[in-house]
Amino acid sequence: MRRRQITDAVVRITVRGGLASATFREVAAEAGVSVRLVQYYFGTKDQLLLETQRHVAERSVARIRRLQADAGDTPRDILRTVMRSFVPVDDESRDAMLMYIALFTASLLDPVLKREEAGDVPASMRRVFAGQLGRARLRAGVDPDQEALILLMVVTGLSQGVLDGQITAAEAFDSIEYALDRALRT
Repeated sequence: MRRRQITDAVVRITVRGGLASATFREVAAEAGVSVRLVQYYFGTKDQLLLETQRHVAERSVARIRRLQADAGDTPRDILRTVMRSFVPVDDESRDAMLMYIALFTASLLDPVLKREEAGDVPASMRRVFAGQLGRARLRAGVDPDQEALILLMVVTGLSQGVLDGQITAAEAFDSIEYALDRALRT
């Protein structure tokens, strides 16, 4: 409970002012706990960010599962649902994408933050995509593993485009349909 309260505070601070704003002092104030308690639970900022990263990933997986419950059972339906779930259309998906970008950028700049766990969500998405493409009727010449990588990059780029206002969520959804049409036979 306390750990989640603290990691939620990291998310709120990061979404408002960037990852650098998430100092132990700021996190403690936002969570309504002492700095000492934050240090007790996490020890280092690195550990705090790792736990926050895991928490955000768990929330994203839960969101995808909720959305999948209302989706169809075909590979196209599953791919569409998973891809669309990353497009920031509400506070939850916006915050998750902002955290993904903040943590990913931090891992590029700080070797201490560069760890295997940073790639868990994209690697998991790629496996899901490849698995669904393996079940689907693909257009001639489409390699499921290569296409999974392309779809992963498509959804990441589209989501960032929506975040910074280059495109709308509707345009992102249209592009997802286009990408699926290119890979799958109807």
